Amino acid sequence: MNQASTAYQTQIQTQIPEAAAAAPQLISALRPVAPHLTRLHAVRLSSYPLGWGALNIERREELHAGREFLPAGTTEHLIFIRLNDQYVLRESHGETTEGEYVAGQVSIYPAEVPIRWEWKSKLEFLLLTLSPAYLDAVARRTFGPDAAPVELWYDDGRHDPLINNLASALLRECLAVDAGTPAFVDGLASVLSVHLIRHYTRDAPAAHEAAHAHRGVTAAVRFIRQNFAQPITLADIAAAANLSPFHLTRLFKRTLGMSPHQYLLEVRVHGANALLSAGVDAPTLAQVAAAVGFSDQSHLTRQFKRVLGITPKQARR
Repeated sequence: MNQASTAYQTQIQTQIPEAAAAAPQLISALRPVAPHLTRLHAVRLSSYPLGWGALNIERREELHAGREFLPAGTTEHLIFIRLNDQYVLRESHGETTEGEYVAGQVSIYPAEVPIRWEWKSKLEFLLLTLSPAYLDAVARRTFGPDAAPVELWYDDGRHDPLINNLASALLRECLAVDAGTPAFVDGLASVLSVHLIRHYTRDAPAAHEAAHAHRGVTAAVRFIRQNFAQPITLADIAAAANLSPFHLTRLFKRTLGMSPHQYLLEVRVHGANALLSAGVDAPTLAQVAAAVGFSDQSHLTRQFKRVLGITPKQARR
């Protein structure tokens, strides 16, 4: 049990006299919970029945507003990958954060830390769970005996292409199990563990720089998604992120693998694709182009083919 959980239990016993007399029962009730045993109604796909061991993945959907409180946290480290835009309130580590998160963003929640969530709309997400004991074993084996126990650094709403790609690989493996699955999953668990130790521990050199970077990129992404139909410039996006255009472009490429302008074009293309699926009374290609911010129909067609591999006319069929 970590210091955060112990401190939380001590605080409860101090503030509630009756709790001191029933301390053993209270401590038992405050034990960390296994994440795969919580909110079972939301599970759409899970690797737990497959017996993978240290690393698992679940696809979950919360169809309605709700809340969850885990007074002693979870037995495993949690990694969330959002599949839709969400507005979530979170309380943990003695602080409260509330805000909008966009699809693709990653959040890291260390094991055995009290946490509360509250959400107002539908949630869709992938949940990776990793055994703390496994993470510690990888740390000792890779970085030496003094590298464990690993104290993960809480992170909320970062853009992390490696974790997104790793989750996609685990999801595919969950849907198509064969004799190579155990070795494949164990290899991914090692990759994930080293990545977490390098980038999400309190002693990681890049930790504070990464926090600043993901806040700037998140602000830029939100601005683009809210204003993509307008004639916005790189300077506009950088101003929304409170960064210089040069610094924003560097951070954007490092976290998302593309420039802000490339991301803007992709958002416009996906917006156009949604309009083209409107049905019988769907707008013309020229109207679609104007509605999502492209200068003309030919510009829309070129970018549509580049991003999706088909033309707008083919997408409409």
